[in-house]
Amino acid sequence: MRTSAVLAVLLLFAQACANTPETRELTPHAVEMRGELAASRSVSLSAPFDGTVRRLVVREGDAVHEGDELLELTNPELGHNLAIARAQRELAERRMTAAPDDAAITQAAAIAARKKATRDRYRALYATRDVTLRELEEAENEYSAALRDLAAMRAANSANPRIAAIEAERARDEEKLAEERMRSMTLRAPIEGVVTHLDAVEGREVAGRAPLIEVTSMGALEARADVDPDLLRVIRPGMSAEVRIMTVPPRVVLDKVAYVVPSRSGQQGERHATVVVKISNPDHSLQPGTPVMLTVKTQ
Repeated sequence: MRTSAVLAVLLLFAQACANTPETRELTPHAVEMRGELAASRSVSLSAPFDGTVRRLVVREGDAVHEGDELLELTNPELGHNLAIARAQRELAERRMTAAPDDAAITQAAAIAARKKATRDRYRALYATRDVTLRELEEAENEYSAALRDLAAMRAANSANPRIAAIEAERARDEEKLAEERMRSMTLRAPIEGVVTHLDAVEGREVAGRAPLIEVTSMGALEARADVDPDLLRVIRPGMSAEVRIMTVPPRVVLDKVAYVVPSRSGQQGERHATVVVKISNPDHSLQPGTPVMLTVKTQ
């Protein structure tokens, strides 16, 4: 009886202790993290094909606007392919619109007949050794060429108009593709920013897909700080944040947590998450890599 009473008292005491403020899980009023400024956007440009650096327009540190020319590459093969594509397109369009030329076919047939007569005469003369074998072979080749020309003219005049139109459209597409490849040899800034890396020298050959230039947006940066994933239970997007930027003199920016990158493993296997606050930088006075102290107010 006495034992049961003692156990009951101890149980009530334990429940009371569990509900006291001293034993409840406490939430910190603020979380401080060390981090640094980082570029919000950076784009690397590579050589689309093998080529040679023909002209450099910018240097590292230059400010550029979207669409500005950065450098120009050259590749003779691409120029040759474009010339062929244009010639094929012009020929296909002429075939599509050309009217049958009976006079030309008649003339080609007459030429083929004369070449045949010459070939037959040389065969007879070769039998009596009045011409050489080389002369006979030349007569044979000229007759064969005349037959090919005649067959090509007949095929062009008898071509189906729909097939001719399809061939012309295909030739136009091939010309457009060749033009796009030529235009791609001029690298232009994909965004407004600053040239932060340049690996190109005029006259130097480069391989296709080799990275040549990097453009970084400086108008908007991010304050990024790693944090223990366990603290994500109290840090959420939208919370007030103070960013102390370690410039000279230091600058303080008051904003909100833009987003939180979930937990991931580092190179050494350690787990960490990342808290991000966006920092406006219209005058480009702040630079990526500058240390920051990030304080998130959780209450």
